[in-house]
Amino acid sequence: MQATGIHFLEPFFETARRDPARPAVVDNGLVIGYGTLAAWVLEVAGAVAPRTDAPQPPVGVVVHHSARDVAALLGVLAAGRAYVPLEAGHPAAVLESVLERLEVREAVATADTGWQPAVERVVRPRWAASPPAPLPPALPGSGVRPGDPAYVLFTSGSTGRPKGVVVPHRALAAVVPPLRELYGIGPHSTVLHFHGAGGDTSLEEILPTLTGGATLVVDDAAREAFAQVAEDQEVTVAVLPTGFWHSLTGDLLHRGAGLPSCLRTVVIGGEAVRADMLDRWRKLGAEEVRLLNTYGSTETALVTHAVRLAGPDAPELPDTGGDLPIGLPLPHVGQRIDDTGELYVSGPGLALGYHAAPEATAARFGEEGGTRWYRTGDLVSEAPGGALVFRGRSDHQVKIRGHRVDLVHVEALVGSCDGVREVAAARVEGAEHSTLAAFFVPLPGHDPREVAAGVRTRLAGTAAPHLVPSLLVPLTELARTHTGKVDREATRDRYLATAEAAR
Repeated sequence: MQATGIHFLEPFFETARRDPARPAVVDNGLVIGYGTLAAWVLEVAGAVAPRTDAPQPPVGVVVHHSARDVAALLGVLAAGRAYVPLEAGHPAAVLESVLERLEVREAVATADTGWQPAVERVVRPRWAASPPAPLPPALPGSGVRPGDPAYVLFTSGSTGRPKGVVVPHRALAAVVPPLRELYGIGPHSTVLHFHGAGGDTSLEEILPTLTGGATLVVDDAAREAFAQVAEDQEVTVAVLPTGFWHSLTGDLLHRGAGLPSCLRTVVIGGEAVRADMLDRWRKLGAEEVRLLNTYGSTETALVTHAVRLAGPDAPELPDTGGDLPIGLPLPHVGQRIDDTGELYVSGPGLALGYHAAPEATAARFGEEGGTRWYRTGDLVSEAPGGALVFRGRSDHQVKIRGHRVDLVHVEALVGSCDGVREVAAARVEGAEHSTLAAFFVPLPGHDPREVAAGVRTRLAGTAAPHLVPSLLVPLTELARTHTGKVDREATRDRYLATAEAAR
Protein backbone atom coordinates (compact mmCIF):
# COMPACT_ATOMS: atom_id res chain seq x y z
CA MET A 1 0.00 0.00 0.00
CA GLN A 2 1.26 3.48 -0.79
CA ALA A 3 2.71 5.33 2.18
CA THR A 4 0.19 8.13 2.25
CA GLY A 5 1.63 9.65 5.42
CA ILE A 6 5.00 9.98 3.68
CA HIS A 7 3.51 10.93 0.34
CA PHE A 8 2.96 14.58 1.27
CA LEU A 9 6.22 14.77 3.26
CA GLU A 10 8.47 13.14 0.66
CA PRO A 11 9.21 16.47 -1.11
CA PHE A 12 10.52 17.77 2.22
CA PHE A 13 12.92 14.85 2.58
CA GLU A 14 13.96 15.18 -1.07
CA THR A 15 14.98 18.80 -0.45
CA ALA A 16 16.89 17.69 2.65
CA ARG A 17 18.80 15.10 0.59
CA ARG A 18 19.48 17.40 -2.35
CA ASP A 19 20.22 20.66 -0.51
CA PRO A 20 20.68 20.04 3.22
CA ALA A 21 22.05 23.55 3.84
CA ARG A 22 18.99 25.29 2.40
CA PRO A 23 17.25 27.25 5.22
CA ALA A 24 14.16 25.37 6.34
CA VAL A 25 13.23 27.36 9.45
CA VAL A 26 14.50 30.66 10.80
CA ASP A 27 13.60 30.56 14.49
CA ASN A 28 14.01 34.03 16.01
CA GLY A 29 17.24 34.49 14.04
CA LEU A 30 18.54 30.91 14.32
CA VAL A 31 18.78 29.36 10.85
CA ILE A 32 18.02 25.63 10.69
CA GLY A 33 18.82 23.89 7.42
CA TYR A 34 16.69 21.26 5.76
CA GLY A 35 19.26 18.60 6.61
CA THR A 36 19.23 19.43 10.31
CA LEU A 37 15.45 19.73 10.47
CA ALA A 38 15.06 16.38 8.69
CA ALA A 39 17.40 14.79 11.23
CA TRP A 40 15.24 16.18 14.05
CA VAL A 41 12.10 14.90 12.32
CA LEU A 42 13.57 11.42 11.91
CA GLU A 43 14.73 11.32 15.52
CA VAL A 44 11.18 12.01 16.69
CA ALA A 45 9.72 9.61 14.11
CA GLY A 46 12.03 6.82 15.22
CA ALA A 47 11.12 7.40 18.86
CA VAL A 48 7.35 7.23 18.32
CA ALA A 49 7.19 4.73 15.43
CA PRO A 50 4.53 2.09 16.20
CA ARG A 51 5.86 -1.22 17.46
CA THR A 52 2.70 -3.08 16.48
CA ASP A 53 0.02 -3.04 13.80
CA ALA A 54 -2.66 -2.45 16.44
CA PRO A 55 -4.30 1.01 16.50
CA GLN A 56 -2.27 3.46 18.55
CA PRO A 57 -3.49 6.40 20.64
CA PRO A 58 -2.28 9.86 19.62
CA VAL A 59 1.13 11.16 20.65
CA GLY A 60 0.99 14.29 22.77
CA VAL A 61 3.24 17.10 21.56
CA VAL A 62 3.96 19.94 23.99
CA VAL A 63 4.01 23.00 21.73
CA HIS A 64 5.28 26.51 22.44
CA HIS A 65 5.74 27.96 18.92
CA SER A 66 9.23 27.12 17.75
CA ALA A 67 11.19 25.15 15.15
CA ARG A 68 11.13 22.23 17.57
CA ASP A 69 7.33 22.19 17.41
CA VAL A 70 7.61 21.92 13.63
CA ALA A 71 10.05 19.01 13.87
CA ALA A 72 7.94 17.21 16.48
CA LEU A 73 4.71 17.47 14.48
CA LEU A 74 6.40 16.34 11.28
CA GLY A 75 8.12 13.52 13.16
CA VAL A 76 4.85 12.11 14.45
CA LEU A 77 3.28 12.38 10.98
CA ALA A 78 6.34 10.79 9.35
CA ALA A 79 6.01 7.87 11.73
CA GLY A 80 2.45 7.33 10.56
CA ARG A 81 1.03 8.30 13.95
CA ALA A 82 -1.43 10.96 15.05
CA TYR A 83 -0.53 13.87 17.28
CA VAL A 84 -2.55 15.97 19.69
CA PRO A 85 -1.09 19.39 20.52
CA LEU A 86 -0.65 20.27 24.18
CA GLU A 87 -0.31 24.04 24.28
CA ALA A 88 2.10 25.30 26.91
CA GLY A 89 0.26 28.06 28.73
CA HIS A 90 -3.12 26.36 28.65
CA PRO A 91 -4.42 25.40 32.11
CA ALA A 92 -2.97 22.11 33.34
CA ALA A 93 -6.49 20.80 33.98
CA VAL A 94 -7.37 21.26 30.30
CA LEU A 95 -4.22 19.49 29.12
CA GLU A 96 -4.64 16.63 31.59
CA SER A 97 -8.24 16.17 30.43
CA VAL A 98 -6.99 15.78 26.85
CA LEU A 99 -4.45 13.16 27.92
CA GLU A 100 -7.09 11.21 29.83
CA ARG A 101 -9.78 11.32 27.14
CA LEU A 102 -7.44 10.19 24.35
CA GLU A 103 -5.58 7.70 26.58
CA VAL A 104 -2.28 9.26 25.54
CA ARG A 105 0.64 7.10 26.68
CA GLU A 106 3.59 9.02 25.25
CA ALA A 107 4.44 12.62 24.55
CA VAL A 108 7.19 14.63 22.89
CA ALA A 109 8.64 17.47 24.98
CA THR A 110 9.89 20.30 22.77
CA ALA A 111 11.03 22.47 25.68
CA ASP A 112 10.91 22.75 29.46
CA THR A 113 7.61 24.58 29.82
CA GLY A 114 7.08 23.99 33.54
CA TRP A 115 4.30 21.47 32.93
CA GLN A 116 5.08 17.80 32.55
CA PRO A 117 2.59 15.48 30.83
CA ALA A 118 1.56 12.59 33.08
CA VAL A 119 2.13 9.79 30.57
CA GLU A 120 4.06 6.53 30.53
CA ARG A 121 6.88 7.87 28.35
CA VAL A 122 8.16 11.36 27.52
CA VAL A 123 10.40 11.65 24.45
CA ARG A 124 13.07 14.35 24.79
CA PRO A 125 14.90 14.74 21.45
CA ARG A 126 18.53 15.86 21.45
CA TRP A 127 17.94 18.62 18.86
CA ALA A 128 21.55 18.20 17.75
CA ALA A 129 23.07 21.17 15.93
CA SER A 130 25.90 19.14 14.38
CA PRO A 131 25.85 18.38 10.63
CA PRO A 132 23.28 15.63 10.02
CA ALA A 133 24.12 12.22 8.68
CA PRO A 134 22.79 11.26 5.22
CA LEU A 135 19.11 10.43 5.30
CA PRO A 136 18.26 6.74 5.18
CA PRO A 137 16.55 5.50 2.01
CA ALA A 138 13.69 3.95 4.01
CA LEU A 139 11.71 6.32 6.20
CA PRO A 140 9.48 5.55 9.21
CA GLY A 141 5.78 5.21 8.70
CA SER A 142 5.96 3.43 5.35
CA GLY A 143 3.02 1.27 6.35
CA VAL A 144 0.60 4.08 7.18
CA ARG A 145 -2.87 3.63 5.75
CA PRO A 146 -4.75 6.58 4.19
CA GLY A 147 -7.47 6.40 6.82
CA ASP A 148 -5.10 6.34 9.79
CA PRO A 149 -5.49 9.36 12.09
CA ALA A 150 -2.99 12.21 11.59
CA TYR A 151 -4.02 14.59 14.35
CA VAL A 152 -6.75 15.29 16.89
CA LEU A 153 -7.91 18.83 17.66
CA PHE A 154 -10.51 19.80 20.22
CA THR A 155 -13.29 22.23 19.35
CA SER A 156 -15.86 23.96 21.49
CA GLY A 157 -18.97 21.83 22.09
CA SER A 158 -22.56 22.69 22.96
CA THR A 159 -22.57 20.14 25.79
CA GLY A 160 -19.91 22.10 27.66
CA ARG A 161 -17.31 19.50 26.77
CA PRO A 162 -14.97 20.01 23.79
CA LYS A 163 -15.13 17.49 20.94
CA GLY A 164 -11.98 15.84 19.59
CA VAL A 165 -11.91 16.07 15.77
CA VAL A 166 -9.93 13.17 14.26
CA VAL A 167 -8.36 14.02 10.88
CA PRO A 168 -6.73 11.25 8.76
CA HIS A 169 -3.47 11.24 6.80
CA ARG A 170 -5.31 11.18 3.48
CA ALA A 171 -6.81 14.58 4.30
CA LEU A 172 -3.38 16.21 4.52
CA ALA A 173 -2.20 14.38 1.41
CA ALA A 174 -5.20 15.83 -0.45
CA VAL A 175 -5.03 19.43 0.76
CA VAL A 176 -1.30 20.25 0.80
CA PRO A 177 -0.63 20.32 -2.98
CA PRO A 178 -3.58 22.63 -3.83
CA LEU A 179 -2.69 24.97 -0.96
CA ARG A 180 0.93 25.14 -2.09
CA GLU A 181 -0.26 26.11 -5.57
CA LEU A 182 -2.93 28.50 -4.32
CA TYR A 183 -0.50 30.39 -2.09
CA GLY A 184 2.24 30.36 -4.74
CA ILE A 185 4.79 28.73 -2.44
CA GLY A 186 8.03 27.55 -4.04
CA PRO A 187 11.76 27.31 -3.31
CA HIS A 188 12.17 31.09 -3.30
CA SER A 189 9.29 31.76 -0.89
CA THR A 190 9.61 32.82 2.73
CA VAL A 191 6.50 32.07 4.79
CA LEU A 192 5.73 33.55 8.19
CA HIS A 193 4.83 30.96 10.84
CA PHE A 194 2.30 33.18 12.59
CA HIS A 195 -0.06 30.63 14.13
CA GLY A 196 0.73 28.42 17.10
CA ALA A 197 0.85 24.67 16.57
CA GLY A 198 -2.18 24.16 18.79
CA GLY A 199 -4.50 24.77 15.83
CA ASP A 200 -4.75 23.40 12.32
CA THR A 201 -3.91 26.73 10.64
CA SER A 202 -0.29 26.13 11.66
CA LEU A 203 -0.26 23.16 9.25
CA GLU A 204 -1.52 25.53 6.55
CA GLU A 205 1.81 27.33 6.99
CA ILE A 206 4.15 24.43 7.79
CA LEU A 207 3.27 21.75 5.24
CA PRO A 208 3.02 23.78 1.99
CA THR A 209 6.21 25.62 2.97
CA LEU A 210 8.43 22.67 3.79
CA THR A 211 7.12 20.44 1.01
CA GLY A 212 7.72 23.33 -1.39
CA GLY A 213 11.40 23.83 -0.53
CA ALA A 214 10.62 27.23 1.01
CA THR A 215 11.69 28.83 4.30
CA LEU A 216 9.48 29.12 7.38
CA VAL A 217 10.05 32.10 9.69
CA VAL A 218 9.27 31.98 13.41
CA ASP A 219 9.53 35.38 15.10
CA ASP A 220 8.05 36.15 18.50
CA ALA A 221 7.71 39.83 17.56
CA ALA A 222 5.41 39.19 14.59
CA ARG A 223 2.17 39.98 16.42
CA GLU A 224 3.40 43.30 17.76
CA ALA A 225 5.54 44.39 14.80
CA PHE A 226 4.30 42.44 11.78
CA ALA A 227 5.43 44.90 9.11
CA GLN A 228 8.92 45.23 10.57
CA VAL A 229 9.37 41.48 10.98
CA ALA A 230 8.12 40.85 7.46
CA GLU A 231 10.53 43.42 6.04
CA ASP A 232 13.52 42.21 8.06
CA GLN A 233 12.90 38.54 7.24
CA GLU A 234 11.87 39.20 3.62
CA VAL A 235 8.56 37.41 4.12
CA THR A 236 6.71 36.76 0.86
CA VAL A 237 3.66 34.85 2.19
CA ALA A 238 1.70 35.44 5.38
CA VAL A 239 -1.38 33.58 6.66
CA LEU A 240 -3.18 35.86 9.12
CA PRO A 241 -6.38 35.71 11.18
CA THR A 242 -8.94 38.06 9.66
CA GLY A 243 -9.27 39.98 12.93
CA PHE A 244 -5.52 40.59 13.03
CA TRP A 245 -5.60 41.68 9.37
CA HIS A 246 -8.36 44.18 10.21
CA SER A 247 -6.19 45.64 12.98
CA LEU A 248 -3.05 45.64 10.82
CA THR A 249 -4.81 47.41 7.95
CA GLY A 250 -6.23 50.09 10.23
CA ASP A 251 -2.90 50.63 11.97
CA LEU A 252 -0.87 50.93 8.74
CA LEU A 253 -3.34 53.38 7.24
CA HIS A 254 -3.42 55.45 10.44
CA ARG A 255 0.38 55.69 10.50
CA GLY A 256 0.62 56.38 6.79
CA ALA A 257 2.81 53.30 6.44
CA GLY A 258 2.87 50.92 3.51
CA LEU A 259 3.20 47.17 3.22
CA PRO A 260 6.63 45.52 3.16
CA SER A 261 7.95 45.53 -0.39
CA CYS A 262 8.84 41.82 -0.19
CA LEU A 263 5.26 40.70 0.56
CA ARG A 264 3.51 38.93 -2.33
CA THR A 265 0.59 37.00 -0.80
CA VAL A 266 -1.54 37.57 2.29
CA VAL A 267 -4.04 34.85 3.23
CA ILE A 268 -6.83 35.62 5.69
CA GLY A 269 -9.55 33.49 7.24
CA GLY A 270 -11.44 32.61 10.39
CA GLU A 271 -13.96 35.45 10.42
CA ALA A 272 -16.05 37.49 8.00
CA VAL A 273 -14.05 40.11 6.10
CA ARG A 274 -15.28 43.64 6.57
CA ALA A 275 -15.86 45.48 3.29
CA ASP A 276 -14.66 48.79 4.75
CA MET A 277 -11.35 47.17 5.70
CA LEU A 278 -10.92 45.86 2.17
CA ASP A 279 -11.37 49.44 0.93
CA ARG A 280 -8.72 50.59 3.43
CA TRP A 281 -6.39 47.78 2.34
CA ARG A 282 -6.58 48.99 -1.23
CA LYS A 283 -5.63 52.49 -0.06
CA LEU A 284 -2.34 51.10 1.26
CA GLY A 285 -1.07 50.77 -2.29
CA ALA A 286 -1.15 46.99 -2.13
CA GLU A 287 -1.72 46.47 -5.85
CA GLU A 288 1.10 43.90 -6.09
CA VAL A 289 0.00 41.86 -3.08
CA ARG A 290 -2.50 39.05 -3.57
CA LEU A 291 -5.15 39.03 -0.84
CA LEU A 292 -6.86 35.64 -0.49
CA ASN A 293 -9.90 35.01 1.68
CA THR A 294 -10.16 31.37 2.76
CA TYR A 295 -12.77 29.23 4.45
CA GLY A 296 -12.68 25.84 6.12
CA SER A 297 -13.65 23.89 9.21
CA THR A 298 -11.58 21.82 11.61
CA GLU A 299 -13.62 18.85 10.36
CA THR A 300 -12.57 19.45 6.72
CA ALA A 301 -8.76 19.76 6.97
CA LEU A 302 -7.47 23.33 6.74
CA VAL A 303 -9.09 25.04 3.73
CA THR A 304 -11.96 24.06 1.46
CA HIS A 305 -12.83 27.38 -0.26
CA ALA A 306 -10.86 30.44 -1.36
CA VAL A 307 -11.30 33.65 -3.34
CA ARG A 308 -8.91 36.43 -4.39
CA LEU A 309 -10.15 39.73 -2.99
CA ALA A 310 -7.38 42.01 -4.24
CA GLY A 311 -4.04 42.09 -6.02
CA PRO A 312 -2.74 41.52 -9.55
CA ASP A 313 -5.42 40.22 -11.91
CA ALA A 314 -7.95 39.94 -9.09
CA PRO A 315 -11.40 39.27 -10.53
CA GLU A 316 -14.16 41.79 -10.08
CA LEU A 317 -16.05 40.82 -6.95
CA PRO A 318 -19.72 39.94 -7.42
CA ASP A 319 -22.45 42.16 -6.03
CA THR A 320 -23.43 40.37 -2.82
CA GLY A 321 -25.17 43.16 -0.99
CA GLY A 322 -22.12 44.14 1.02
CA ASP A 323 -20.98 40.74 2.29
CA LEU A 324 -17.67 39.58 0.82
CA PRO A 325 -17.46 36.04 -0.60
CA ILE A 326 -15.72 33.18 1.18
CA GLY A 327 -14.76 31.57 -2.12
CA LEU A 328 -15.05 28.70 -4.53
CA PRO A 329 -14.27 25.08 -3.57
CA LEU A 330 -10.69 23.87 -4.05
CA PRO A 331 -10.13 21.02 -6.54
CA HIS A 332 -10.38 18.27 -3.94
CA VAL A 333 -13.64 19.57 -2.44
CA GLY A 334 -17.26 18.75 -3.26
CA GLN A 335 -20.11 20.90 -2.03
CA ARG A 336 -23.89 21.12 -1.97
CA ILE A 337 -26.35 23.54 -0.39
CA ASP A 338 -29.60 22.22 1.03
CA ASP A 339 -33.02 23.90 0.96
CA THR A 340 -32.28 25.86 4.14
CA GLY A 341 -29.04 27.27 2.73
CA GLU A 342 -26.76 25.08 4.85
CA LEU A 343 -23.44 24.11 3.25
CA TYR A 344 -22.38 20.46 3.05
CA VAL A 345 -18.80 19.53 2.09
CA SER A 346 -17.36 16.26 0.76
CA GLY A 347 -13.99 14.94 -0.38
CA PRO A 348 -10.84 13.29 0.98
CA GLY A 349 -10.24 16.18 3.38
CA LEU A 350 -13.08 15.15 5.69
CA ALA A 351 -12.33 14.18 9.26
CA LEU A 352 -13.06 10.65 10.44
CA GLY A 353 -15.42 12.11 13.02
CA TYR A 354 -15.32 12.98 16.72
CA HIS A 355 -13.28 10.88 19.12
CA ALA A 356 -15.44 8.42 21.09
CA ALA A 357 -18.60 10.37 20.20
CA PRO A 358 -20.66 8.32 17.73
CA GLU A 359 -23.83 10.38 18.21
CA ALA A 360 -22.07 13.68 17.59
CA THR A 361 -20.33 12.16 14.56
CA ALA A 362 -23.61 10.87 13.12
CA ALA A 363 -25.19 14.30 13.59
CA ARG A 364 -22.56 15.99 11.43
CA PHE A 365 -21.25 13.29 9.09
CA GLY A 366 -23.43 11.17 6.84
CA GLU A 367 -23.61 9.44 3.47
CA GLU A 368 -25.94 10.32 0.66
CA GLY A 369 -25.82 9.12 -2.92
CA GLY A 370 -22.67 7.13 -2.19
CA THR A 371 -20.82 10.25 -1.02
CA ARG A 372 -19.80 11.07 2.54
CA TRP A 373 -20.72 14.62 3.55
CA TYR A 374 -19.95 16.94 6.46
CA ARG A 375 -22.72 19.24 7.57
CA THR A 376 -20.94 22.54 8.30
CA GLY A 377 -23.74 24.38 10.10
CA ASP A 378 -22.88 27.45 7.99
CA LEU A 379 -25.63 29.10 5.98
CA VAL A 380 -24.47 30.36 2.59
CA SER A 381 -25.76 31.71 -0.70
CA GLU A 382 -24.22 31.45 -4.14
CA ALA A 383 -23.11 34.71 -5.78
CA PRO A 384 -22.84 35.27 -9.54
CA GLY A 385 -19.85 33.24 -10.72
CA GLY A 386 -20.36 30.55 -8.10
CA ALA A 387 -18.51 32.03 -5.11
CA LEU A 388 -20.20 31.39 -1.77
CA VAL A 389 -21.24 34.14 0.64
CA PHE A 390 -21.54 33.41 4.36
CA ARG A 391 -25.00 34.27 5.72
CA GLY A 392 -24.84 33.00 9.30
CA ARG A 393 -25.03 29.84 11.39
CA SER A 394 -27.72 27.25 11.87
CA ASP A 395 -26.59 26.73 15.48
CA HIS A 396 -24.98 28.71 18.27
CA GLN A 397 -21.37 28.75 17.08
CA VAL A 398 -19.41 31.93 16.30
CA LYS A 399 -15.87 32.72 15.21
CA ILE A 400 -13.79 34.79 17.63
CA ARG A 401 -10.34 35.76 16.30
CA GLY A 402 -10.13 32.58 14.27
CA HIS A 403 -11.41 30.22 16.99
CA ARG A 404 -14.74 28.43 16.63
CA VAL A 405 -16.66 28.98 19.85
CA ASP A 406 -19.96 27.44 20.84
CA LEU A 407 -21.87 30.00 22.90
CA VAL A 408 -23.71 27.24 24.79
CA HIS A 409 -20.32 25.87 25.86
CA VAL A 410 -19.24 29.30 27.15
CA GLU A 411 -22.52 29.71 29.00
CA ALA A 412 -22.01 26.32 30.65
CA LEU A 413 -18.53 27.34 31.78
CA VAL A 414 -19.58 30.71 33.19
CA GLY A 415 -22.80 29.32 34.65
CA SER A 416 -20.84 26.76 36.67
CA CYS A 417 -19.02 29.52 38.56
CA ASP A 418 -20.01 30.65 42.04
CA GLY A 419 -22.54 33.44 42.26
CA VAL A 420 -23.89 33.19 38.69
CA ARG A 421 -27.66 32.74 38.39
CA GLU A 422 -27.92 32.81 34.59
CA VAL A 423 -25.79 33.86 31.66
CA ALA A 424 -25.97 34.71 27.96
CA ALA A 425 -22.86 34.66 25.78
CA ALA A 426 -22.54 36.60 22.53
CA ARG A 427 -20.02 37.96 20.06
CA VAL A 428 -19.55 41.73 20.19
CA GLU A 429 -18.19 43.40 17.09
CA GLY A 430 -15.45 45.96 17.78
CA ALA A 431 -13.90 48.57 15.54
CA GLU A 432 -11.34 46.09 14.22
CA HIS A 433 -12.04 42.67 15.74
CA SER A 434 -14.71 40.71 17.56
CA THR A 435 -14.86 40.02 21.30
CA LEU A 436 -16.42 37.21 23.30
CA ALA A 437 -18.81 38.60 25.91
CA ALA A 438 -20.74 36.98 28.73
CA PHE A 439 -23.73 38.81 30.23
CA PHE A 440 -24.63 37.38 33.63
CA VAL A 441 -27.17 37.88 36.40
CA PRO A 442 -25.58 37.32 39.84
CA LEU A 443 -27.35 35.40 42.57
CA PRO A 444 -29.03 37.59 45.22
CA GLY A 445 -26.58 38.83 47.81
CA HIS A 446 -23.51 38.45 45.58
CA ASP A 447 -21.40 41.45 44.59
CA PRO A 448 -21.27 41.54 40.75
CA ARG A 449 -17.63 42.62 40.75
CA GLU A 450 -16.63 39.76 43.01
CA VAL A 451 -18.60 37.30 40.88
CA ALA A 452 -16.88 38.56 37.71
CA ALA A 453 -13.47 38.28 39.37
CA GLY A 454 -14.29 34.76 40.48
CA VAL A 455 -15.35 33.78 36.96
CA ARG A 456 -12.08 35.06 35.51
CA THR A 457 -10.01 33.27 38.15
CA ARG A 458 -11.79 29.94 37.75
CA LEU A 459 -11.86 29.92 33.95
CA ALA A 460 -8.21 30.94 33.76
CA GLY A 461 -7.40 27.62 35.44
CA THR A 462 -9.97 25.38 33.79
CA ALA A 463 -10.74 26.60 30.25
CA ALA A 464 -8.81 27.17 27.05
CA PRO A 465 -7.99 30.90 26.65
CA HIS A 466 -10.27 31.44 23.65
CA LEU A 467 -13.26 30.25 25.73
CA VAL A 468 -12.71 32.87 28.46
CA PRO A 469 -14.90 35.93 27.81
CA SER A 470 -12.95 39.15 27.39
CA LEU A 471 -16.03 41.07 28.48
CA LEU A 472 -18.00 40.08 31.61
CA VAL A 473 -21.08 42.25 32.09
CA PRO A 474 -23.36 41.99 35.15
CA LEU A 475 -27.04 42.72 34.46
CA THR A 476 -30.19 42.71 36.57
CA GLU A 477 -31.96 40.62 33.92
CA LEU A 478 -31.42 39.07 30.49
CA ALA A 479 -33.60 39.75 27.46
CA ARG A 480 -36.02 36.96 26.60
CA THR A 481 -38.03 35.78 23.63
CA HIS A 482 -41.83 35.68 23.69
CA THR A 483 -41.58 32.04 24.78
CA GLY A 484 -39.43 32.96 27.78
CA LYS A 485 -36.08 31.73 26.45
CA VAL A 486 -32.96 33.83 26.93
CA ASP A 487 -32.31 35.95 23.82
CA ARG A 488 -28.55 36.31 23.40
CA GLU A 489 -28.63 38.85 20.59
CA ALA A 490 -31.26 41.03 22.22
CA THR A 491 -29.32 40.99 25.50
CA ARG A 492 -26.18 42.06 23.67
CA ASP A 493 -27.95 44.74 21.63
CA ARG A 494 -29.69 46.16 24.70
CA TYR A 495 -26.36 46.42 26.53
CA LEU A 496 -24.65 48.07 23.53
CA ALA A 497 -27.49 50.57 23.14
CA THR A 498 -27.30 51.46 26.85
CA ALA A 499 -23.51 51.81 26.66
CA GLU A 500 -23.77 54.04 23.60
CA ALA A 501 -26.41 56.24 25.22
CA ALA A 502 -24.22 56.68 28.31
CA ARG A 503 -21.33 58.13 26.29
